[in-house]
Amino acid sequence: MQTKVDYIETVLRQDPRDAKDRWDAEKLTAHGNDLLISFESLRIAHTMEILEGKVSPGRILEVGAGNLDLATVVRRYFPSAQLIAVEHPQRQHVWTSAYRTVLTTERIGLVATDLVGTGLPFHSACFDLAFFAEVVEHLPPNAVPAALKEIARVLQPGGALVLTTPNLAAWRNRENLLRGCSPGQHSPAICIDGTYPHLRLYTMNELSDLLSGAGFLVEHKAFFDNIVLGESTRRRILTTILTPIRTVWPALRETLLIKAVRR
Repeated sequence: MQTKVDYIETVLRQDPRDAKDRWDAEKLTAHGNDLLISFESLRIAHTMEILEGKVSPGRILEVGAGNLDLATVVRRYFPSAQLIAVEHPQRQHVWTSAYRTVLTTERIGLVATDLVGTGLPFHSACFDLAFFAEVVEHLPPNAVPAALKEIARVLQPGGALVLTTPNLAAWRNRENLLRGCSPGQHSPAICIDGTYPHLRLYTMNELSDLLSGAGFLVEHKAFFDNIVLGESTRRRILTTILTPIRTVWPALRETLLIKAVRR
C-alpha cells in the first residue's frame, strides 16, 4: 500500500494547487498543502486498490470530480480509457484556467451538470466504470436514492461503481455523539457555489441497502482509516490506543469503501 501512496503523492504534487475550490481553501489554510496531499493520496490508494486486476474499462465516469485528484490518478491507471468528469456548474473553480489546464493535460472531459436537479446528460448504459467518491454525504438525503439510480442508468449491465464516504459508525463519530456533538453533519443552510458540506453520513448497511434499491449488487465492502486532520493531542493519542480495536472491529474505521455492479 505504501508504494501506491508514494506514487499517487508524486502524481498529485504535479497538480496546480490554485485549481482548489473554496471548500478546500479553508483546509489548505488550516492544514497545509503537504498534509492534504498525503491525506488524498492515502484515500485514493485505497479507492484504486479495489480495482486491482480489473480489465481496463473503455469509458469511465467520475461523478463529483472536485479538484480532479482522483481523475488524475485514474488516468494513470487507465491511460487509454475515455474519462469524463462531472461537476456542479455553479462551482467556480471548474471554470478557472488552472482547472482547464489539468483537464487538457490529463485528457479528461468535463460535463457541468447538477446530478440532483437535472440528472446525468448521458445515454443509458454508456459507461463501464463509475466513481462516486466523497460525494454522497454532501447530497440532501432524500435525493440519494434517485442519484444512485441515475448512476446505475448510465452504467452498462455488469459495470462497476466505486463509492467512498465517511463512516457514520466510526469511533470519532460515536465519541462526538457521546459529547453531545453532531457526528460530522452540518446544516444545509451552509452552501458554497451550489454545493453543501456533509449533510448526512451513512453506515455500511445503510449504503448497501440504498445501492441494492438502486439496481446494484454489492460485490465488495471495506473500511479504512485516513490521516487525522485538525485533531487535538488527546484524540490523536486515543486514535493510537484504539488501533488494535479497529483492527478487530473494522466498522470503527473512518471511511466506507464499496464496489457494486449494475444488475
